[in-house]
Amino acid sequence: MRDQRRVMVIIGAGIGLALLVLLVGLSYDRLWIPSRPVAQVGSAKLSRGDYWQQQRLAFARELSQNFQILALFGNNQQFAQQFANQSPLINQQIRNQRSAEVDPAVVGQWENFQLKLQGAAQMGMSVTADEINQAIANDLALIFIPPPAVPVTPTATLELTPTVALTTTAELLPTPTATPSPTPLPSPTPSPTPGGPTSTPEPTMTPLPTPLAAEANTQVGQIVDEIFRRYEVELGAVGQKPLLTKEDFRAALTAQYHEQLLNTRVQEKLVPEAEFTPGDVPTKVTARQILVAVTPPAEATQEQIDALFVTAKARADALLADLRNGADFATLAAEESDDPGSASMGGDLGSFDKDGKADNGATYPPELVAAALALPANTLSEPVRTQFGWHILEVTDRTVPTEEDQLREARTKALDDWLTQQRSAIAVQRFPAPTATPDPGPATATAIPTFMAGPPTPMPTPIPTEVPTTVAPTEAASTEAAPTEAAPTEATTTVVPTAAPSEVPSVAPTEVVPTAVPLTPTP
Repeated sequence: MRDQRRVMVIIGAGIGLALLVLLVGLSYDRLWIPSRPVAQVGSAKLSRGDYWQQQRLAFARELSQNFQILALFGNNQQFAQQFANQSPLINQQIRNQRSAEVDPAVVGQWENFQLKLQGAAQMGMSVTADEINQAIANDLALIFIPPPAVPVTPTATLELTPTVALTTTAELLPTPTATPSPTPLPSPTPSPTPGGPTSTPEPTMTPLPTPLAAEANTQVGQIVDEIFRRYEVELGAVGQKPLLTKEDFRAALTAQYHEQLLNTRVQEKLVPEAEFTPGDVPTKVTARQILVAVTPPAEATQEQIDALFVTAKARADALLADLRNGADFATLAAEESDDPGSASMGGDLGSFDKDGKADNGATYPPELVAAALALPANTLSEPVRTQFGWHILEVTDRTVPTEEDQLREARTKALDDWLTQQRSAIAVQRFPAPTATPDPGPATATAIPTFMAGPPTPMPTPIPTEVPTTVAPTEAASTEAAPTEAAPTEATTTVVPTAAPSEVPSVAPTEVVPTAVPLTPTP
């Protein structure tokens, strides 16, 4: 009886211990790990569980964008292959999500959104759910919501047209002569045809505010349903079940358009359109040149180089005077320019941007680029000095961005600068803190001299000294006097490939050694 009770106690203790271990394991996996901090922006915290949800939204956003691209460019087979059937791959990543390392890109995206959210709140700006739904519907409704069933109307018109056409022709022939029937005909025509299609798209596209809130909310649900359906279709083709839900797709779209609307609000606040003044600085110019080259010798001093430039400047001024007196630029460039590449094309340099990168792959010196960007179209420049000599430039075309493009670029830059200020004003932390990575720098620098010093060494080593005519071959094979025994001409060709004299017999048996070896052992 006592033994039985002891066995029961031991079994109970074992079961209790196993349950305790299981409970601890579940608590660690389900409670402890998800609660671990990953990042913090101001008062907003991102736990490991929150990070997993953010990553799910990133996957859902990626799939939504893939489906958009396929809907717009699906006819291009080569392009479509890159974005089609990505759902199984993303499904696999979601399956391994808990064991994978934290993706810094996902954390960085969350940090940026929190910085914008908190910074916009300090500026008194926010975005409503209705505005988010309207933005989603306006962008994606035409892609993911099928148009209403139009095929019914063609069938009705096709049936009515033949029947009515025959009857009306018979009846209307006498009518135009007696009664002015042209008046009723124009009035019915504008109302169904031009009036209908023109007025239908405009109310949908133009009014973004409140009137479309209820309709937009319905459309967002339809958009999410269609995205999820395409997700299921791609997974069903490989026998997989979806790991993302409709709520994941809806939350991903909501977060994406929430951030976009915040960006727009902040940009409009930072750079108001009424206060923006567009510039006339081109982003790209097309120019041609006449080069008066200056090629100083390598050992020339700076004074000598300057003297050469002064001499060449006189020729450049003379060519510029010819151009101003009516000489044809292309002809003069072909005859006088020291740059053969552009001279053969009448001095044409092609088009290049503010960094000097040309469409033809060339990169022009910064002095030339700065002078060309500041030059009005069809105007000759003064001679411009670069390391190559003196350039006479003429800009034939200037690409100046439109006011709309300039405003967009100014707002983008203002938003980036504002975000940088927010990052320094609001505390941003990651857990654990990222380690500094300055180590690879010195390693790369030290590897270069080691490689550079190697090649010169083997060249001078094998050079032989002077050679007598006869020496015993035994010493030639074993001692360092081996190079002295070979004939002067033949020894040079035989020894050069080898690095050590002791290896001479094995390296050069073909030319010298076979004749020398049998002669000396005979005495």
